[in-house]
Amino acid sequence: MVKQALYYTKKNGHFTKSDEESFETFAVYCGLALHHASLYDRIRRSEQKCKVALEVLSYHASCTDEEYERMKTYTLPDNIPNIERFEYSPWDVVNDMKPLYVVYMFLDLANMDPLNANRFDSECLMRFILTVRKNYRNVPYHNWSHAFSVAHAIYTVIKQTKHQFSPHDCIALFVACLCHDLDHRGKTNAFMVKSASTLASIYTTSTMERHHFNQTVTILQTESHNIFKHFSSKEYRQMLDEIRHCILATDLALFFENRPKLERIVNNNEFDWNNKEHFRRLQSLSMTSADLCAMYKPWHIQQNIVSVIMDEFWEEGDEEKRKGIQPQSLMDRSLAHELPKNQVNFMKSICIPCYSLIARVLPEAMPMLSGAKSNLQQWQDLAGEKQQVTHTNLAALSSGSSTDDTSDSSRTPPANNTCQPASS
Repeated sequence: MVKQALYYTKKNGHFTKSDEESFETFAVYCGLALHHASLYDRIRRSEQKCKVALEVLSYHASCTDEEYERMKTYTLPDNIPNIERFEYSPWDVVNDMKPLYVVYMFLDLANMDPLNANRFDSECLMRFILTVRKNYRNVPYHNWSHAFSVAHAIYTVIKQTKHQFSPHDCIALFVACLCHDLDHRGKTNAFMVKSASTLASIYTTSTMERHHFNQTVTILQTESHNIFKHFSSKEYRQMLDEIRHCILATDLALFFENRPKLERIVNNNEFDWNNKEHFRRLQSLSMTSADLCAMYKPWHIQQNIVSVIMDEFWEEGDEEKRKGIQPQSLMDRSLAHELPKNQVNFMKSICIPCYSLIARVLPEAMPMLSGAKSNLQQWQDLAGEKQQVTHTNLAALSSGSSTDDTSDSSRTPPANNTCQPASS
């Protein structure tokens, strides 16, 4: 075949060995071209299938029109008593009202800048919040209630610090807190890596935090969900960059790198709000302080939240044992009696250093440190007594008082709930 083709292409009817080799090489390239064309077609089809799957997923993961219309029937309150106080319990807010409380806090922060009055479309904002809620899984701790509590925590920090954060920064911090654990599976980064999860193969560092940010962007890109649609391209990029930084900062592994660097800056009296590096480090610390907000709440709230956290940790430990992996002592249900000691270590190594430093930069945040120290003393007392701790008696470690759990089930509205349907 090669010779025949060369015969017709040679004017004198002769061909050389070099001609044959050239045509054979050309034939190889033709084969490669056909192979790549076929491969490209398969990739294109796979991309289209993936796009269809994402469209279906987006449909089922987005809030429904009924949910949006229902939310519209509630009247946004002019004021929510005590919501700006550090000791306020966001877990006591009835579940159906949490999205409306988020709208209240978001608009309160946005309106710090009069220019923001018409920048946020109410429908986009409500759909965004409802869809964020829908994309939190029903896991013991890292669920919608946790997201709501963390968003409230950063709201109190911002409100109590007398507008030291710019309106842009406030919105970035608040949205980051609300979305910081989107699609959390109730498993730590270490577990995701050890179990060779798909997410760990995609994101080799800060695995879940990078996934949370990716989910945030996915929701923002959903039709009628982009709360920043009136921002310029530059403003939008800046906002996403800041949200990304804040969400990644919730990886506690980064806290151990960030805190000493910020502490050196503060110790040298060099902290400058206008210095981008200094401010970014404060943002990171603020995210950690909000993420751990249960650690400074009143004791009866603190011990109940710890119980829920341990539910999730022990479930991870149980799964590791089923996989033949020895869990960390903190995750080992059989070592539940060591809980007070573990809490003392956690609060001494992370919580107290975090709140001590943020109180130095933001003195108005001192109640966070005071609350954490009070709870540390409670855990130290329990550790000193060496009291036997089990899942069933954890909630009764102190005076026997307790608060409702952090699950997303419906609850009775608290006495100070001022949000009511417009028709009532």
